[in-house]
Amino acid sequence: MRLISLLGALLAASGAAAQTSVADSDIALRAPSAAWQPYAKAQAWAAYDAVPIRELGRDWGNSYAPRDGRNVFLQRDRVEFGVEKNGWRVGAEYRLEVSLQTNRDTVDLYHLYQSHKKPDKALDFAVYAQSKQWAAAGARVGRTFALPGPGAGHPLLMVSAAVYGRARNHDSGASGRVSYQPESAYRIDGMYANSNTDYSYPFMPEATQRSSGASVSAALQWPLSSQLTANLAVNDWWSRMRWSNLPSMVQGIGSDVHTVDGDGYINYKPRIVGQNKLVERNGTIGASTALNLTYRYQQWALRAGAQRIAGTTIPEAIGSYASQWGSFSASYDTRFKMVGLGYEQGPLRLRLRTDSLPFSEAHAFSLETALNMVF
Repeated sequence: MRLISLLGALLAASGAAAQTSVADSDIALRAPSAAWQPYAKAQAWAAYDAVPIRELGRDWGNSYAPRDGRNVFLQRDRVEFGVEKNGWRVGAEYRLEVSLQTNRDTVDLYHLYQSHKKPDKALDFAVYAQSKQWAAAGARVGRTFALPGPGAGHPLLMVSAAVYGRARNHDSGASGRVSYQPESAYRIDGMYANSNTDYSYPFMPEATQRSSGASVSAALQWPLSSQLTANLAVNDWWSRMRWSNLPSMVQGIGSDVHTVDGDGYINYKPRIVGQNKLVERNGTIGASTALNLTYRYQQWALRAGAQRIAGTTIPEAIGSYASQWGSFSASYDTRFKMVGLGYEQGPLRLRLRTDSLPFSEAHAFSLETALNMVF
């Protein structure tokens, strides 16, 4: 079925992306210093509701476990490095971000299609899926300010801006209805749209593509007392992405299906009407936020907060203990059920989180590493 095959391509495109990072869960800021402070950071984060991460492009077998209602497939890649001095930060970064949101009907339909089985009763599915993917490298400049505050300590505010070049785009969407009746098999009525900087659709004229982007982010650290600190970060609170001569396709799909062959594949009579063209597109990255409160008592610390990414809220609690061998931490998030372990010693920080062992069965996985030196 054309709509379901395209839906599968949409899902597989999301899964084909590299799996690296959401906003850093540790958003603590450092006070301005006259010392040179090189830094580097790499973060890997992926979370899928319906299937394990490694199963997205496969047959969705025994590990299929969707949520009722909205299902999301999220991935973030981010690698950063640079230097700080006197409150200024100058660095370079690479980002890749993927977000796919869909409903229970859509993932159930795709699961049924992947199983190559003929349904034993009448079914009706409302199809909806939207995928957004972009990637770019760029330069970032930021400044940390020490603000006047009460005796508990100076609040710190960091504002940074990034510019991006040669940005990639791959956005997809599918909507419509798919029904099945034992006496007449499948009927499909739907729409599919796709844009992709890496693809040239048939009969499309060749043209030079151009792309650019910019983003502004901010973070605030506010000591409420000698033991309690509040942290807030808003990534991409303002952003603009532009693509010219972006290959784009829109298709209307209709099909009355009458037979299913011996291997479970559907024979159909398709009707596809659409248009391929080059378009100009302006858009935003979409803001993501992180908020937490940290309470410290002697060598212990407890942090509670939440992140919001692509319309999904992720509450999390982290406990840590500082020893002579380094700081050890454990965490848990209630949205994707990830349990995490972390370690920090001197300039090095590592953190690993997952919702399942072995990792091959994980629906959610995160790996963060950072290095901050002082000279």
